Amino acid sequence: MKTTRVLLALAGAALLGGTAGAKAAYPDRPIHYVLHVSPGGATDVMARKIGSVLQKMLHEPVVVENRPGGRGASEMAVLTTARPDGYTVGAVTSSHIAEFHQTLRRYNIGSISWIARMVSEPYLFVVRADSGITSMKGLAAALRKDAGKMVVSGFIRGSGANIAWEMFMKAAGLPSTDARWVPYNSVGRGVTAILGGHGVATVAYYGLVKDQVAAGKLRILGVMAPKRLALLPNVPTVIEQGFAVPPEWDQWRGIIGPKNIPPALQAKFAADVKAALDSPEMQSFIKHDSLVYDYAGPAAFTAFAKRQDVLTAAWLKKLGFTK
Repeated sequence: MKTTRVLLALAGAALLGGTAGAKAAYPDRPIHYVLHVSPGGATDVMARKIGSVLQKMLHEPVVVENRPGGRGASEMAVLTTARPDGYTVGAVTSSHIAEFHQTLRRYNIGSISWIARMVSEPYLFVVRADSGITSMKGLAAALRKDAGKMVVSGFIRGSGANIAWEMFMKAAGLPSTDARWVPYNSVGRGVTAILGGHGVATVAYYGLVKDQVAAGKLRILGVMAPKRLALLPNVPTVIEQGFAVPPEWDQWRGIIGPKNIPPALQAKFAADVKAALDSPEMQSFIKHDSLVYDYAGPAAFTAFAKRQDVLTAAWLKKLGFTK
């Protein structure tokens, strides 16, 4: 085992170049960027965007490969069998950690290298503007008054959005049965449902509701984040409204790779990812898509993933999805 670690470290040093001032050897061929989703969705679009920026910076192709299937199983099969040489990386979202406790139990957060977190999308608590509810406390009061009657239209049970709702219910001292969570197969369809009168509230992302909020059809009550968002400075957090929800529960996107990528090589690629995120092209993309710049390098991202793993496991068990 010690020999293997030494060889990997030496390989990382060789890839990064051995002499001061010399051009780094890495990368000197295409990097394959494996995704767990089909073409066209938000994760795919962002991967292709940052891939194109990285390609310009690194002067080597970044080849995006869609490997949907098995709720991430196809992607994980590629990543966990690839060489840890920096030439195969993958997309990761908060959904991966949930699946490690459900359909992907053969894997865990230690099965991969956590290279860089890029952006996040905090969960927002949203109601129809004509509901008469104007705050999180007002929402809790309405739930108490009509226990079991309020319809909340949202993503499937056990999803990040659903867990966010359950976190609020617990913080409000309300049983899950005080609301009727009606599941849809996407966050966007939950938004469409309340717009159509099939529900009063939902949990969504800003990019999915901003137009309807501007049109006066929907109202954002609170954001699930440790502090207010720059793009929504007048919307208070759920925490500041008196509800002690976990501050680190949101949807996020990052880049992972095979286990045992040498630390120096991880740091090099993470720095390249940060430089790409900091570029005017990516900053414009992040703003346009109402995302939150949320970069973290290998050490911080790994520590974050461990915290998310503990929190996710606890809530999946609490909600009856795992034993």
